[in-house]
Amino acid sequence: MSKDVSKKILDATLEVIAKEKISGTRMHLIAKEAAMTQSNLHYYFPTKNDLLIALLADIQEWFSKNRQQVVDLDRQTFRENLHAFFAEKKDVILNHKKLDYVQFDYWVQGTVDPQVRESFRQTFDIWRKDISAVFERGGYSEERIKMIPFLMVSLMMGASMQYLIDEGQFDLDQYFDAAEKIIVNLIDGSK
Repeated sequence: MSKDVSKKILDATLEVIAKEKISGTRMHLIAKEAAMTQSNLHYYFPTKNDLLIALLADIQEWFSKNRQQVVDLDRQTFRENLHAFFAEKKDVILNHKKLDYVQFDYWVQGTVDPQVRESFRQTFDIWRKDISAVFERGGYSEERIKMIPFLMVSLMMGASMQYLIDEGQFDLDQYFDAAEKIIVNLIDGSK
């Protein structure tokens, strides 16, 4: 499959899901958004589920590449890298809202579709492993910090959920400063 065609289809799928949610997404809507025939779309992605799994992989690739730009285990300190996770999530909330909206929709779809659930679960595994790597590089033992990645993901996704439903309710800078302090206070003395 041509990377250009695939990207065009995946971008169209993201747009449609952001507008219609997964439950309202239809192949003909994606084909229209991608400016192609539905039969051509089915040639590349025979089913909606194939397309959903491919989009989730594409979104994960975006997150991984983005994270590599802000987290640098070799050049940044532990605290700089810890801060980078929260800064990255704040950037997504403010500048890439569609990704968060679609991510929440994947969570819902994962409650009824085992294949989507497994693919979505793997995206969270990657996120938590990236967080764990920062802590391990910072000298924290895996046993001592095993729940920290789960807590950090919950704090970050909680920010998305609350902020995106009511953007004026709280200040993201204050929220993420508090979240970072919670994590730092939790790990103090755990080396």
